[in-house]
Amino acid sequence: MTGEDFHMSRRLILIILAAGIMTILGACHSNGVSDTSTVLTEPIETDITGGEFKVLMPKGFVQAGQLVEIELDRKDIDFEIESLNERLLVDGKSLRLPDDAITGERFRFLVLSENKRIEAEIMVANTLTATLLEDGKVSNPNALDVVINKSRSLPEDYAPEDLVTVQVPTCLPNPEIRQLRKEASEALFNMFEAAKKDDIYLVARSGYRSYLTQVSLYDGYVNNYGQEYADKYSALPGQSEHQTGLAMDITAESVGLQLEDSFGDTNEGQWVNAHAHEYGFIIRYPEGMESITGYLYEPWHLRYLGVELASLVWESGLTLEEYFETLE
Repeated sequence: MTGEDFHMSRRLILIILAAGIMTILGACHSNGVSDTSTVLTEPIETDITGGEFKVLMPKGFVQAGQLVEIELDRKDIDFEIESLNERLLVDGKSLRLPDDAITGERFRFLVLSENKRIEAEIMVANTLTATLLEDGKVSNPNALDVVINKSRSLPEDYAPEDLVTVQVPTCLPNPEIRQLRKEASEALFNMFEAAKKDDIYLVARSGYRSYLTQVSLYDGYVNNYGQEYADKYSALPGQSEHQTGLAMDITAESVGLQLEDSFGDTNEGQWVNAHAHEYGFIIRYPEGMESITGYLYEPWHLRYLGVELASLVWESGLTLEEYFETLE
């Protein structure tokens, strides 16, 4: 993909997202009270028109933990805010987004005046620039939408607090790598069960790896094959998605329970490619995208993002890095 093609695809994605998000939710009138509904885009570039007044929103992206101040264009009209999501807190005339809100998550709320009621929706976008510290480490290591790659590292001491042993078939005895974070583990179980209904039998091979495990693995590649080989086929400690507890390498009997590129051409691999997003997973390292992701094609490497974000990424046809770049 040329630079020109990439920028064109980026513009198209933004247009598509905007077209989808700006759908009017509906309107009704009862007892003399006007009831309108509006969906906000990200970034927010326009105000919400509410008839006799406008709801003024800050321009820019809405991120996890952000306090979003709501104002009207008329100071003589009093109003209240009502959250329609238990995780979205009202703080006077402001909304407090939850600290663990992830990209693509939507929060609905009401702006109420004496004779007007406006329903709106905010979509969260935790951008790459906003979540990267000066030392190259991420500021949101525990977030489901954290992006880890060769330029974005996890802290050395980071370890998820909610690791559980996966309840699916596995093929390696090491108890550490048979773990995922609880939400990802439950999603993996549901995906494996759904696959079985289609006569697809998947096996989990390698999930969570601690920082120290990745040190040992990377050093082993360097000692046995050299630095260049290690950088091509392994991740530096802190730069592995496996440390997040949100990544699982899967396999099948059709490839001898190994991690092979040919897995992508098997019935199992094709099923995963078509359905993983329905359970919150994406194939993190697509074919031909090494220059963007930093890694060769890995049809076996699944990354959990949650159903909403995984579906957005899958439908866009972009890598995770490219998708997040459309939000900058």
